[in-house]
Amino acid sequence: MAESEKKRSGKSWLYSALRPVAGLLFRVIYPFHVVNRQIIRSACAPYLLIANHNSNLDALLLAWLCPHEMRSLGKRELIKGRFTKWFLQDKLHMIPISRSESDINAMRACMNALKDGHVLCIFPEGTRKLEKLMEQVEKGVALLAMRQKVNMLPVYIDGKPRLFRMNRAVVGAPMLAEDYPPGPYTDQKADLLCEAIKNTFYTLRNAASAQ
Repeated sequence: MAESEKKRSGKSWLYSALRPVAGLLFRVIYPFHVVNRQIIRSACAPYLLIANHNSNLDALLLAWLCPHEMRSLGKRELIKGRFTKWFLQDKLHMIPISRSESDINAMRACMNALKDGHVLCIFPEGTRKLEKLMEQVEKGVALLAMRQKVNMLPVYIDGKPRLFRMNRAVVGAPMLAEDYPPGPYTDQKADLLCEAIKNTFYTLRNAASAQ
């Protein structure tokens, strides 16, 4: 087995079992038309999967779209109980993070996930949708992308999912690591990359409106 495949081992039977459930959810109950889905199907791990955040279903939608068993950030309060820790963290690969303070352990876990060849899902806004699209972009996203030198794959989700009505998402072209600001990480370079993320999502929003 190749070294890269060894790093991506440790698949979860529960994650695989829930894929058909997610398929039913997003084909029938909250049906989604996904533009450029072939991009995410053909993308090679590791990379950062980034999306705007409208609802609690967003992470599940992205897990359904992504052919890899992705890792994702989630608020630490979700795993207070033994069962939720087993379910979300151990079986669904959630990385718990404290929103109220700098979480070094979560950042280290994110870096390790990328080093081990996984897809890491992050919502750059850090929380569910604010008043404006990408009103704020957390610098931690830029730090991970630049330090680990991985591409970012953006997915724009057009509003909150609506029951039994066609919803829409647009997968954008990868933001390539080779196009990031060159040299060592600095806050100024992170600001430039965060601005590029904002502009990318504005473009994807326009593409969704044109569909």
